[in-house]
Amino acid sequence: MPDEPAIGKSVFLNVPYDKEYAPLFTALIAGLVALGRIPRCALEAQSEGKSRLQHIHGLLASCGSSIHDLSRVTLSGSLNVPRFNMPFELGMAFALAQSTSHRIFTFEEKERRIDASLSDMKAFDPIIHGGTTEGILGGLLDCFDSPGGAPPLRRLTSMAKRLALVAAKAQREFRREEPFKRAIFLQLCEAAVTEATRRRLIAK
Repeated sequence: MPDEPAIGKSVFLNVPYDKEYAPLFTALIAGLVALGRIPRCALEAQSEGKSRLQHIHGLLASCGSSIHDLSRVTLSGSLNVPRFNMPFELGMAFALAQSTSHRIFTFEEKERRIDASLSDMKAFDPIIHGGTTEGILGGLLDCFDSPGGAPPLRRLTSMAKRLALVAAKAQREFRREEPFKRAIFLQLCEAAVTEATRRRLIAK
């Protein structure tokens, strides 16, 4: 289990793993690191005699907060079914928050859609990002403070563009069309720390 400072800075990302969401995923990593946070996600879950859900629960418990993007509520895939992973993991986080100081942030692409898709979460006032990197980064600025003060949105946008180039290179190396692979995620987190330090968004 990480120490208390690391728990407070760690943010679990419960987001769609699809090609369309890839730029937003990269932007989340860039923005969180620039704000002094540590991104975590289910891609880190490894099989060590535990179920995937047990690993995800452990990751959630090791984070002081979590972001849950509920944009994928329509039917999708070859079987034309809704995707329940995001609301299921949100439920796990909500249960965790009842006995800890874990903070929950919900994101959505479209205004007021969550009122129909998950009306029980109305009180959580979702961040509406419009499916854009600027919307994602602006949402992060609404959710998290930064030790050095909130940087301008343009600085986060510039860093996200730089990290997108790193993601594209890593995807070519791994012959993937999207960054949703553990090795790529870890590489992006490391590159984001280096870039945020170089830009003096975070201290060494």
